[in-house]
Amino acid sequence: MSTWPDLQTSVSKALMEPNMDPPDGVKRLKNGAVPVKRFNVYRNNVALSLINVLRQTFPVVAELVGKDFFDTMARHFSRTHLPESPMMFQYGDKFPGFIKDYEPAQTLPYLKDVAHVEWARNVALYAKDQTSVAIDQLAQFQQDQMPDVKFDLQASLQLINSDWPVITIWQAHQGQGEQINLSKLPDHGQSAVILRPHLEVNVHQVDPITAYFIAQLQQGQSFGQAVEASVSQQTTFDISANLAGLFSIGAVTAAHL
Repeated sequence: MSTWPDLQTSVSKALMEPNMDPPDGVKRLKNGAVPVKRFNVYRNNVALSLINVLRQTFPVVAELVGKDFFDTMARHFSRTHLPESPMMFQYGDKFPGFIKDYEPAQTLPYLKDVAHVEWARNVALYAKDQTSVAIDQLAQFQQDQMPDVKFDLQASLQLINSDWPVITIWQAHQGQGEQINLSKLPDHGQSAVILRPHLEVNVHQVDPITAYFIAQLQQGQSFGQAVEASVSQQTTFDISANLAGLFSIGAVTAAHL
């Protein structure tokens, strides 16, 4: 007799394989027949539920490719990527990587990065609440101490670096203000900082060197180390502007030696 975990595993596998018969542990009909039609109804409901979760998390991706294309792509994804948590807002973290290797999507090479933007916004939305501090927090430090100062950044903070103008593409599908002509996109990549300092998730397009600077701080580097690394990448790196910008977007939750 199968154990309960074994039955769960077999049922999960059968739900994702449309041509697989219901496992032996599934209750039979009164006449002893396998309830294939009933199981298929449940199988279809599970598939539709996962597709809907992905559509809600990746609405711009869905708009870019259309309903039929998205549903097919999401169905293929769900068959090989079952939820790993009962909290469905965590479902879809591997979807951008799946899009990268999904053959029918190869004609839209920027699509995976648009998905990265949407997943970053999802992560930021559900990150823990934290209070940002103002730049006057730095008044507690002497000037010669500044290189050793470390910044605690918002847990919601996500960085995007793309070879494509994905922020422009994403903004074009937000229904705010003038619509962007997708046929006249910038011919360069874009970087962004995504975070939720208050109630709403904000998307800030930044220079790649700014994203690099923030990444150094996010990895635990001190202010001096992050500046040194950034200057080595771009000698015109504006220290004052990037420091002020870091606080102006609410990215810093604490500053300490």
